[in-house]
Amino acid sequence: MSEVTIQVSFTQLTTDDDFVLDQLTEELADDLRDIGDVQRVERPQRDPDTKGVAELVLGTVTVLAGTDPAYAAALVDLVVGFLNRNTGRSAQLKVGDIEFKIDKPTAREVADLISVVRDAVERYR
Repeated sequence: MSEVTIQVSFTQLTTDDDFVLDQLTEELADDLRDIGDVQRVERPQRDPDTKGVAELVLGTVTVLAGTDPAYAAALVDLVVGFLNRNTGRSAQLKVGDIEFKIDKPTAREVADLISVVRDAVERYR
């Protein structure tokens, strides 16, 4: 089965602290594990000689998902569900060099987003 890496991030609110962002990032990761291998994104090390714990980027994960069209629909549904539980936020998806934003989508917009994700996945297959 072919797979593609999709980056998913969500907006941060001014009232968010690192603890809240870490919890929300883990919630999103847990949701997306239903469709593929999810990784928290590590911040690049500035000093290659530095040894220690890698710092994670809060609010961003990657998911290695299948290229079957059902994965695109599931991905969009999971992200929309996350946004519905966490009002006031939007999400950004990135497949290769294609990026788009999800912000309080209507049912019609969800259908359009699924189509956009499917097309992006097909392009980077």
